[in-house]
Amino acid sequence: MTSTAKIEVQQRFCKNCSVCIKKELQVIENVKNVRLYPKESLIIFNFIKADKLSTALNVLSRLGYPEKGERIEEEFSKSLCSC
Repeated sequence: MTSTAKIEVQQRFCKNCSVCIKKELQVIENVKNVRLYPKESLIIFNFIKADKLSTALNVLSRLGYPEKGERIEEEFSKSLCSC
């Protein structure tokens, strides 16, 4: 059964960032239909297993786009670009 994740991230991102974020998320097995909404700082995708959601959240944090409300270390607070 497929579930949908709607993740509001802490950092704003531009169209250029969207391309990089989407590419990184699509590499994760069983993560499909990745859609990004820069104005809302929102990322939506479908996944099959809960561990894939966890993987996606870790990827977003590594890229500098942690989920809103997540506490992050200073070293991970930089995003992909300075948009």
